[in-house]
Amino acid sequence: MDYLEEMAKYQKTEKEKEFGSDFLKTQEVEDYEFWDEIEIGKETETEVPIKFEVKAEDMMAYAEGVPDDNPLFYDEEYAKKCGHDGLVAHPLFGTQVLFFVLRKGHGSWLRTPGSRNPGQVMEWYDPIRVGDVLSLKQRGYDKWIKRGKYYMRYLAEVYDQNGTLKCRLFTTLILPKTRADVLRFVKGEHALEA
Repeated sequence: MDYLEEMAKYQKTEKEKEFGSDFLKTQEVEDYEFWDEIEIGKETETEVPIKFEVKAEDMMAYAEGVPDDNPLFYDEEYAKKCGHDGLVAHPLFGTQVLFFVLRKGHGSWLRTPGSRNPGQVMEWYDPIRVGDVLSLKQRGYDKWIKRGKYYMRYLAEVYDQNGTLKCRLFTTLILPKTRADVLRFVKGEHALEA
């Protein structure tokens, strides 16, 4: 059994089964955005056509995968007793939304094989609720080279169907510099300069 077959055992929700989990497919890699091509300040609102309709199973599966057994994420009655109007999304749920909607083009560097995550900042403004239809607005925020490594930071904002800002994410990754570097990584070759 290869790793994709092993991962498929854990994919329970409709979205998990639909989501491409082989980030090493050459064709998918060709659709990504690369560090040396990213334009700082370029915004995407209409370029991310995929929306994320939140279902209870999405919220519960994410919390289970983290794993976090807080009943706020699984038990609607418990969440209501605690003063919420239903299930509560895990604090990192916004990350799942980004991965789901950013499949190719502007912002898809988030899925780049060979990338490393030195950290991210998430600011929450309004809870994500079951039934929300989430869309993404984002822009290249900054990129820099430090100790021979190529850093990229985006500002992503997640909105619901009413235009309410749900969360803001400053996502940072260390990336291979070029398309050729990423393709070498996919082939199993050393692709980074440092």
